[in-house]
Amino acid sequence: QQTSLDQLSGAFQARAAQAGIIRAFRAVTRETAALAQASSDLRERTMKVLRVAFLSTAALEFFASISVAMVAVYVGFKLLGVFPFATGETLTLAEGMTILILVPEFFAPIRKLSALHHDRADGAAAAGFLGDWLDAAMARPEPVRMAALTDPPVVTFRNVSVTYENGAGLEAVSFSAQPGAMVALTGPSGVGKTTLLKLLMGQGVAATGDVLVDEAPLAPGASLAESATWISQTPWMIEGSVADNLRLAAPEAADEALRAALVAVGLATSAEADALLARQLGRSGSGLSGGQRQRIGLARVILRGSSLLLLDEPTAHLDEGAEEDFIQALREIFRTRTVILGTHSEKLWAACDSVIDLSAYRRETAPC
Repeated sequence: QQTSLDQLSGAFQARAAQAGIIRAFRAVTRETAALAQASSDLRERTMKVLRVAFLSTAALEFFASISVAMVAVYVGFKLLGVFPFATGETLTLAEGMTILILVPEFFAPIRKLSALHHDRADGAAAAGFLGDWLDAAMARPEPVRMAALTDPPVVTFRNVSVTYENGAGLEAVSFSAQPGAMVALTGPSGVGKTTLLKLLMGQGVAATGDVLVDEAPLAPGASLAESATWISQTPWMIEGSVADNLRLAAPEAADEALRAALVAVGLATSAEADALLARQLGRSGSGLSGGQRQRIGLARVILRGSSLLLLDEPTAHLDEGAEEDFIQALREIFRTRTVILGTHSEKLWAACDSVIDLSAYRRETAPC
């Protein structure tokens, strides 16, 4: 039931977010029908759950009421002395009233049994999800975080190979990223750009070959998270002020440092910085454009002082003007740091010092 509700909520949110695209491709009728079908499925599931809940509650209420009524009848007949047979015990009016007052409480657990049964069902369903999540978490080793690097590192991939579940993968990828240089990883979607970036964060699939950081091998599962900052297509935002979102990278940062970071990435002038820091954002950073979100991501890098910057399709959702502004800020601010990015953007390729086409390393089948 909860899964169906989550699926419907996700489907509605996705359609609402892409309403413009849906209208542009004249798919309103089709998507409306899909949402109506999902809503109908949820309604049917809900009615099945309610049917069981009402029937079980009604049955338990019936038996509890019958039990209370039988006790009341017994007490009444006993006090009236109309039983046609000897019962042996005596019953006073006070005792009878006491029994009638207490008997509903005696049978109250029967009435609660239905609610407890449904609570148990909810708990069992949640336990199943939590069990799967915990099993997956325990099966996945925790990345070993390396100590923070004091200087931008030289990152070298030497004959690195990865294999995906379908047998495809990358074979013998080799390149080097120098401090002050920007390296772009290109290739068709799914070729493995994000996979290689995640290797530096101790995530993703297992790989063979060597990943070197300043000529020192990066152990399998080791993470450069203490020295690196990751910027994705849509940097993560929380509901709150712009200052709150900046402090995700540096919780102890002073207001002056926040203002300087905003000015450095071109989000505001010195006079505008205070107003922007106090600006309230909605869920997922609503209220900011795509370009502003990416600049917030760059400002976080400045505040955190990361020596290694990893970007995964950073300009995928930006218009032409916002993309050019982002690239200019990237080159001006991080010219002394090590930058590795995955992108399809030709403008980003042109701004980089070297471009690695992963198509040349692509393997379509599993190695023998």
